[in-house]
Amino acid sequence: MESMAFIDAVNSNDVVAQTVRCSFDVHLLEIIGTLTLGGTLIMLRPDGILDLEYFSSVIKEKQITCIQAVPSLFRNLFNVFIETCQSIRSLRLRSLCISGEAFTPDLSKVLASYTEEKCLIWNIYGPAETINSTFQRIYPAAKTTMIPIGLPMPSELYLGGVGVFAGYLERDDLTAKALVEIDGELFYRTGDLVRMDNNGLLHYQGRKDHQIKLHGQRIELGEIEQCLLKTSISACVVMKWNDDYLVAYVQSSHIN
Repeated sequence: MESMAFIDAVNSNDVVAQTVRCSFDVHLLEIIGTLTLGGTLIMLRPDGILDLEYFSSVIKEKQITCIQAVPSLFRNLFNVFIETCQSIRSLRLRSLCISGEAFTPDLSKVLASYTEEKCLIWNIYGPAETINSTFQRIYPAAKTTMIPIGLPMPSELYLGGVGVFAGYLERDDLTAKALVEIDGELFYRTGDLVRMDNNGLLHYQGRKDHQIKLHGQRIELGEIEQCLLKTSISACVVMKWNDDYLVAYVQSSHIN
């Protein structure tokens, strides 16, 4: 709910149509989310979502601004507006949250033709076990051939193959942290965060820990900080400076 509010998928000024059955997870976002944010929730009559002429009239009469539904429903709903010669652009639709099925390019073309450019269109992905995991804004005017579900997130790089070592000598604790077995094959957890682009190429994004490289040497900043704290220092932070030096910011245990 907080995420939907953050991206302005729904806000306190919205009039939201309650379209999702209570057997689906997203009904919580639709009902509780709308009411928590101070919006207006319009309840349809039983099975009203199946009567598209009725639903289209509710959208128009109640001046619905936000709808959450599957792509097939949006496609059929827009067909009703077109067949009955109703002006879709005259509606107050501000945010369309589309989930539950694949968002296809043909639906994007329909939305490009019959919605205002300022209307927010979201492709939402996520199984019931995670509710809505990703939100990707779709720009129908872009005429894309593939509809994304979200942006790639940096993840830790695991390396496998014959070159992976067997473990650290007499350091089973470190070995357990560094190696993981997947389908009978050992992989080394690099700790490096990478992102894969559209061409399948990996790009380095940083570290998942505080390890750095200085002049080709791997350095654990936390180990240096722990050594400093064993002296007359109460607090410290060690960081790399201009790729050339390590700098320690310290606070003495003796205030005076």
